[in-house]
Amino acid sequence: MFFHILKKDLNRKKTMNIILLLFIILAAMFLASSVDNLMAVNGAIDHFLEISKVSDFLTIALGDGKEDKIANFLQDNENISEYEVIDTFNLVNEDIQIVSCKEEPGKSRYERTNTLCVGIVPENFMKVFKEDDSALSLNSGEIALPKVEADNNNLQIGDRLLIKLGEIEQEFEIAAIVKDAVFGSSMMGFKRMFISKGDFEKFKQQENLTYTKLYSINYVNKEDFKNDWRSQNFITISNLEGESTIRMCYIMDMLIAVILIIVSVCLILLAFLVLRFTIVFTIQEDYKEIGIMKAIGITDMGIKGLYLIKYLVISVVGAFVGFILSFPFGKMILKQAIVNIVVDRAEQNFVVNIVCAAAIVAVVLTFCYLSTNKLKKISAMEAIRSGSNGERYKAKNHLKLWRQGKMRPYLYMAVNDILSSLKRFGVLLATFCLGVTLILLPLSAANTLKSDGIIREFSLSPSDVYIDTGKGETYTVDMDSMFEDMNEIEKKLEENGMNAKTGVDMGYSMTCYADDTENSIVCFVLQEMGSWERSYAVLSGKEPELDNEIMITQITADELGVGIGDTIHCMVSDMTYEFIITGIYQSMMEMGKGCRVSRNADINREYAAGIICMQVEIEDMESEEACERLEEIFPEYKIMNAQEFLSNMIGGVIDQLGTLMIFIVGIVLIINSLITILIMKTIMTKERGDIALLKSLGFTDLSLRAWQVARVLLILAAAIVIGTILSNLSAPYIIGPVFAMMGATSIELVNATLKDYIFYPLLLFIVTGIFAMICAGGVSKVDLKEVNSIE
Repeated sequence: MFFHILKKDLNRKKTMNIILLLFIILAAMFLASSVDNLMAVNGAIDHFLEISKVSDFLTIALGDGKEDKIANFLQDNENISEYEVIDTFNLVNEDIQIVSCKEEPGKSRYERTNTLCVGIVPENFMKVFKEDDSALSLNSGEIALPKVEADNNNLQIGDRLLIKLGEIEQEFEIAAIVKDAVFGSSMMGFKRMFISKGDFEKFKQQENLTYTKLYSINYVNKEDFKNDWRSQNFITISNLEGESTIRMCYIMDMLIAVILIIVSVCLILLAFLVLRFTIVFTIQEDYKEIGIMKAIGITDMGIKGLYLIKYLVISVVGAFVGFILSFPFGKMILKQAIVNIVVDRAEQNFVVNIVCAAAIVAVVLTFCYLSTNKLKKISAMEAIRSGSNGERYKAKNHLKLWRQGKMRPYLYMAVNDILSSLKRFGVLLATFCLGVTLILLPLSAANTLKSDGIIREFSLSPSDVYIDTGKGETYTVDMDSMFEDMNEIEKKLEENGMNAKTGVDMGYSMTCYADDTENSIVCFVLQEMGSWERSYAVLSGKEPELDNEIMITQITADELGVGIGDTIHCMVSDMTYEFIITGIYQSMMEMGKGCRVSRNADINREYAAGIICMQVEIEDMESEEACERLEEIFPEYKIMNAQEFLSNMIGGVIDQLGTLMIFIVGIVLIINSLITILIMKTIMTKERGDIALLKSLGFTDLSLRAWQVARVLLILAAAIVIGTILSNLSAPYIIGPVFAMMGATSIELVNATLKDYIFYPLLLFIVTGIFAMICAGGVSKVDLKEVNSIE
């Protein structure tokens, strides 16, 4: 008998059961994929660094192919257990030419994302892998590119490049796109290409080439090694203290994964919220059947068993489908979240996804069991009285009709229904609120990265135009050529009627300490150069002005135990500079560590490690117009506005967030549509008698539809307001810590722009309103005779 009743119930409530099944599928799919991905993400970076064999200490320095002082030091140091020196050649834009490009036939110009070098495939330290996570090997005439370089130039496997170094040039076919544990993260500006050992030796035979040398070092004792290293005062470009520093460089890649996990958790909560509502509402609707079953002697536990069997069937089917879909869905999420990392997940997928699917079934049955406690309150008398078990002593109307003379009848009924039955519409309100929050939280991260002031959080000053001449490495060894190019830019712009000032931020890699030389850190010290004079963001104190003044980041100040007014020393090679701290600032470069000296500081230019970017400020001209004009005047240079420069610097994370927003908005619209259909179908089923009565009083189908739709849209409007407030309040605690890990300890998040506050609410109103109107069409099927079923 139970199975006969179950079969009839499943057929009778097809729409409700299908929607419930869809939510269980979503819950199982998101829970299984999210937990699996969370486990994969947590161990992915550690696994990637382990199989890549990242050393305890890594340093980058320029070399000329002659005496290598650092290599000599490593060879004679007993505190070093293992080391490797990797030779690479720097490549500027002019050194590379695109021979063939499938996506852009005829394209010949190559544009680097940042500093780029070419070397052989590593065999010991700092290994790299193909996109399918297999080991990389190359034959003569083949080349492998990092993903960010390939994407930036629309290159793919099979395209061809021409590389010229010195007097030798050779054509290469792109054989692989690689994942590089050390230099593959978004926060790493240094990128590597790879060619075969034989091809590399052809270039290396030439004299007077400048090398970029990579030193991978494993030490016996960290403190002893640091003391030995510090005493040498080597001139280096950058120093990385092993896995801890490199792991932090993946924070921007993890930002996508974190947001997706937050989205998944919220959607799981939504699915369970809807599930509980459906169960409770179904029991309330089945009062007649429940009363009759009690009248013929079926116990409460017997009726509970019927509901448990029904939801067991639905949950098992939904969990199984969700389990199957979780594999491709999880793979898609992981692919979007961590494109630069090799993920070891062979032993996770199956077991984790099964456990999560089983958990969904258990939670559904638990909800069902707890919700069916309401069965005790339903008696056989209620079935006889059509759901009524006595007199009602509390008025349902919260609005006085005589005070609402100007309010349309359908709007009055909608507002009064909501105020009178807040519990009934609570699920709809909570669902809409979560949906709005899901959109606005990642939007807060995207808007912050797109804001005009974000450049200052990278320890830079904003300008109209950012120029990559492709000669950054050349400038560090020949700074006179940099000033010549800057003067040439100003001169050409003046000839074209534009008054412009140029500038750059030159960086020096220095060892900084306060009083104790053993308590030191390696910092990237910036100095403003050029014809312009700019201001930089300061948290406290002021910018350095005199030649012996400096400002340092908050993280640097904390590690060295210093503050404004204290003295710090900066060492490089055989020089030690002494500065007085005048200000504290924050920076998302170098993971929050750094210093900035005044333009008057007398630092030996031979110690320069690199420039950030050449910037141009043009008088009385907007950035967009300035970029267009400069592209015409300097076609050989890469011209960027602030957003393009920032996206170029942090590896396209802004574009990834844009793609992520489309995905999130799509999911929220689907959820809103499903919950609207579910709530309206269930409520309208219970209100058929009320609708019939209103029709008998002269209400038209149009006004009754408007009444039904108005309730949903009014709740959506309230949810948008509440969700906006919640997201603005929670964003500093959810999104803020991600930026803090990058070094922005007190960043002001940009929650949303006026455009966002108009576009996304309007989109939600349109889609939700369309489905509400479709569901409201059911009022035309209500017959006047159904007035007899009114409570």
